[in-house]
Amino acid sequence: MTAKLLLPVLAAALLAAPFLEPLSFPLAWIAFVPLFWTLTQAKTLRHAVFYGWLMGFAAHLIGFHWLVYTISAFGGFPYAVSVIVFVIYAALQGIQMAIFALLVRSVGFGPLHIFPALLWIPLEFLFPLLFPWYVANSQVSFSWLIQSADLVGPYGASFIVVWCNAAVYRAVTAQKEERPGALIPLAYAALGVVISLLYGYQRLGIVDEEIANARKLSVGAVQGNVDIDLKWNPILARKNLDKHRELTAQLDAASLIIWPESAIEFLIPEDLPALPLDLMPAFKSERSFFIFGAKSYRGTLGRPGAKAFNTAFVTDAKGRILGRYHKQVLLAFGEYLPFAKILSLIPAMPFADGFTAGPGPVVFHLARGVRVAPLICYEDLMPDLARKFVSETRANILVNLTNDAWYGRSVGPWQHLRLAQSRAIETRRTLLRVTNTGVTSLVNAKGEVVKTLPMFTPAVMQTEVEILNGETYYVRFGDWFAWGLTAITVGMVLFRLKRGLRKT
Repeated sequence: MTAKLLLPVLAAALLAAPFLEPLSFPLAWIAFVPLFWTLTQAKTLRHAVFYGWLMGFAAHLIGFHWLVYTISAFGGFPYAVSVIVFVIYAALQGIQMAIFALLVRSVGFGPLHIFPALLWIPLEFLFPLLFPWYVANSQVSFSWLIQSADLVGPYGASFIVVWCNAAVYRAVTAQKEERPGALIPLAYAALGVVISLLYGYQRLGIVDEEIANARKLSVGAVQGNVDIDLKWNPILARKNLDKHRELTAQLDAASLIIWPESAIEFLIPEDLPALPLDLMPAFKSERSFFIFGAKSYRGTLGRPGAKAFNTAFVTDAKGRILGRYHKQVLLAFGEYLPFAKILSLIPAMPFADGFTAGPGPVVFHLARGVRVAPLICYEDLMPDLARKFVSETRANILVNLTNDAWYGRSVGPWQHLRLAQSRAIETRRTLLRVTNTGVTSLVNAKGEVVKTLPMFTPAVMQTEVEILNGETYYVRFGDWFAWGLTAITVGMVLFRLKRGLRKT
C-alpha cells in the first residue's frame, strides 16, 4: 500500500521536474510509468482514480509551488491562508489526472499500448487549468521534437511522449517469455519519435531561411522593474512612470517602443483620444509607434455600470491613440478572485475589485503592413488564442505585455516564458515578451529564446524582429488533431459502456 501511494508521487515529481528545470526533459519520457504500474495493481476502480488524482495533486504542488506567493501578494491573505487556498487549487487541478486514470483503467492500454496517448490529449485539450500546460512543454529543450506544433499545436509532442511512456511500461513489466512481443509497442513509439524528429529537422531548416530573408522591424523593449509593493501607489505613480521614461531615453531610434503591462499606473478612460504629453516618453524618431499597458475604464468610476479593463494601447509618436485591446482571458488570483462575491460577504476578508474581460482579438496596425498581436499577461499560454490573433487579424508579430512580479523571485517568470515559447512555433511568428521585472525576452519563429534581460533589473532591449506572413497548418485548421482524438476517445468510452451494459 505504501508503494502504491509513493509511486504516484514519484510520477508527479518526474513530470514536474522539466517544468522547473528544462534540461531534465528526459524524465518526462518515463514520468507516467510509475502511475501505469499503480493503476494496473489497484484493487478497485476507485483506488485507481485516487492514485491518478494523487499524481495530479502532487504534480501541481511541486510544479506550481510559487503560486502561494502570488495568492498572498494579490489577495492580501496571510501566508497560512494562501497555502490552504493553493492546496485546494492543486486538489482541484488534480482531477484532470484522476479522469485520465479512470479512462486508462476502464478502457485499457489497447493495441501497441497507444490508448493512454489517445486518452490524454482530450484532457490536455478540454480540461480547464489555471495555468495551461502541456506535456509537450516539458520538451522545450528538445527543439527538434516540438516543431510539429505548427501542424497540430502542442498535442503532437504530448501524444508521442505519453505513448512512449506506455510502451516503456509494457517493456519493463513484461515477463521474460512475453519480452519479444512487449518490445513491439516500443518499436512503433520509437518510430513515431523518429518521424517527429525528421519533421522537426526539416522544418527548422526552412524556417531558418525564412527568418534570414524576412523584413526586420527595429524594436525597443523597456523593463522598468517596479516591484508589486510599489505598484498602484498614487504617491509613487509618477516616480514609476519617470523610471520608464528615463529608460526609454537610453534607446536608439526604433520603429516600435514597448512598455509592459500596467506600466502607466494612472487610470485611462477607454475612449481617450490622445495620451497626455506628460505621460509620454521622448522618442528619437517622429515615426515611432508606442505600445504600453495600463488600467482603463468605461463609465464613471465609483458608479454602477463602470467597468475596468486590463488594456494595451498603441499610439503614434505624438501620443495619439491609434488602437486599444482589452485582455480577454483574466487570471484567477491575479486579476480577479474566484468566488469574489461570496468571499466579500465574509467579515474582514480582503477583497480586490476585478477586471472585465474584453472582446475578441484586436490587431495594432503599424506602418508598412506590420500587424501586432498584443497578448496580455498569461494570454501567451493559450494556443488557440494566439492562433486566432494570426488567423483572424493576420498578425505578423506576437507581443506579450506582462507583469510577472506577482510570482516573486521564483521559477514562475521563467516557467511562464517556457510555456509561451510554443506560440512562436505554432504560428511561426516572432514572440517578443516585454515584462515589468522579467523575463523580458525575444523568441524567434523556431521557438528559440534569442535574447533575455536579467531579472529584477531596470533595463532596455534594443533588437530587431522578423516580419513573417506565412500561415501554418495549425493556424489555418486549428485544433483538428485534438478534436479528432477527442471524438475517438468518446467513441472508445461509449463502446466500453455498451459492452459493460451487455454483460449486465
